Amino acid sequence: MKKFLVALALVSLGGVAALTLPSGPAPAELSESVAPSANSALSADSVGLAGTVDADSLAGSVGLAGSAPTVEYAWPSGAEVPVLRPFAPGPNNWDAGHRGVDLAIAAGQPVYAAASGRVIYAGKLNDRDLVSIGHADGIRTTYEPLSPAVTRGDTVTRGQLIGHVTGEHCAPSSCLHWGAKRATSDYLDPLSLLWGPIMLVE
Repeated sequence: MKKFLVALALVSLGGVAALTLPSGPAPAELSESVAPSANSALSADSVGLAGTVDADSLAGSVGLAGSAPTVEYAWPSGAEVPVLRPFAPGPNNWDAGHRGVDLAIAAGQPVYAAASGRVIYAGKLNDRDLVSIGHADGIRTTYEPLSPAVTRGDTVTRGQLIGHVTGEHCAPSSCLHWGAKRATSDYLDPLSLLWGPIMLVE
């Protein structure tokens, strides 16, 4: 298995720092949408992202060089949509759980960057296409399954088209799995990045 090394930009209120993920085989962890298993393939969060992202250049790409980050997030659907399945992680990152939210978005519908940042992965993983974006506040958001309209290294702005939903998740219906993860490896509820009330489907 290839070894993976990526330095992600981590911008904190105390300044700008670089975070380096350890090299070596990526953990056997599935994407946030399903539980991990010993024989699972790589996840969106453990995928190898060759190259580095310089902290200053990432902050500068979203207009934050030399200042504390202020990252505003929006619905990747472009507007509020029902939440089909909420965030429900296990007590540990390797435990079973749902490490993101499933949003009711039909196959073929556009998906937009929830916040400005840089594309750190765009392609197929576990037989699904996905896009992962690193943001200046040290959070990475992941969108799957979708047909990417961007490539790794692209700088994107909040609300920019990044792909279109494909139909294999939430079958027989269709949805977008949206995940968020801090550079410290802590998963978080992406809905917590938004302002205002959230509509959950009973």
